[in-house]
Amino acid sequence: MTTALAAAIRRPRSRILRLLLKPGNVLPALVWMFLVVNQAVNSGFPPSPSTGGLLLINTTAMVLFVVRRDATKVGSPLDGAIALAGTFIVSALHDAGQLKDAELLPTAVQAVGVAGWAVSLSYLGRSFGIVAADRGLVARGPYAVVRHPIYAFEALFFVGYMIAVPEPRTFLIIGAWAALQVLRILREEAIIEGYSEYKTRVRWRILPFVW
Repeated sequence: MTTALAAAIRRPRSRILRLLLKPGNVLPALVWMFLVVNQAVNSGFPPSPSTGGLLLINTTAMVLFVVRRDATKVGSPLDGAIALAGTFIVSALHDAGQLKDAELLPTAVQAVGVAGWAVSLSYLGRSFGIVAADRGLVARGPYAVVRHPIYAFEALFFVGYMIAVPEPRTFLIIGAWAALQVLRILREEAIIEGYSEYKTRVRWRILPFVW
């Protein structure tokens, strides 16, 4: 084997090793792994469609944590608190499948939400993060239609949950979640380089012709 070929083989391995050794990537991934395992353990069997969808999304997010690129700019501790609260507040929701038999309408709404959520995550790729940070502007795929497609499809997923479980507790938790996402959106838009020009091309944040 030539020296050049051996070096070419080693480069991808060393890159993967560097990614795996980054505390800023690995520690959040471990926290996310705990979330995935906790969801799996505490869900009914077989899990409801909503729980299965969340397991899929959170497993994808766990992988993206490990491979994400370094941020050139990171938000304040307040941004971190808002992001963590907005991410974990929905953990207080019950498993819809354990509360009520799955119905066609909420199941279909949540299926569309999960599918769009997963596609949006795949386009975000190595720019993924929880706390507001600049890991590169993404303007392809669903990001060419609305500026925050992950939040849009996440909201659609929880609309399906509200249809399945129309309780005061549900509306309170999801209402608080929605308020926190609005704060996250406004703070994320202020930190990413090139966002002013991007806003001129993609006008709507979540829902075209609404907001």
